[in-house]
Amino acid sequence: MVTRRKPGTAAEQVPWYPTDEGPTERLPPPAGPRPPGRRLAVAALVVGLLALLASGAAAFLLHRLSTAPAPVSPRPVAARSSTVLPVTYAKEALNVRIGCAALAYLDLDEPRAGAAERVADLRYDSRCGSTPPRLSLAAGAAAGSGVPNANLDAKGCLRAIRTGPLGPGASVAVRRGAALCVLTAAEPAKLVLVEITEVGGAGTAGLRATSWLAPR
Repeated sequence: MVTRRKPGTAAEQVPWYPTDEGPTERLPPPAGPRPPGRRLAVAALVVGLLALLASGAAAFLLHRLSTAPAPVSPRPVAARSSTVLPVTYAKEALNVRIGCAALAYLDLDEPRAGAAERVADLRYDSRCGSTPPRLSLAAGAAAGSGVPNANLDAKGCLRAIRTGPLGPGASVAVRRGAALCVLTAAEPAKLVLVEITEVGGAGTAGLRATSWLAPR
């Protein structure tokens, strides 16, 4: 037994053990393993922190999704409708009363039968005997076309003038049910559908006209 004393303290008896090198002190036993409870507590703390972070991230994402504006679906593009030309007059009666082998002029801008030649859009040329009268374009017309009947709208008249215009000197026989499409040269221009409703003797005839404001 060896007595070891520090200054100011009581003497401490330390056992000694004989060795080949002589008396020596025994080293204190090594520290044992740490209790498992501490490691479990640390692991639980880490798991709790991770769970807290995950819940916070989820709450943030939910908030962003709930406040984000709803996606705007593209609006269907409406099909562009064809332009409807305004009607300037409809089914106006025009009566031609002239003798055999005579001329009459019609102004389709007003409309009026018996107009002056310089402002007329149609020329009515009566014939004698069994030969039917003829209709042709006058000085006031820009273009025209003969059509089989009056079952046309403004679009149909424009198409007829574009695809089958009357050439210089051309004319249309005046027969009941036949029709003409005429584009006037006035300002504003008119698109006129002229229907032949009756044909009498000695140069008389009945016409009916419908007019649209021509496209520019």
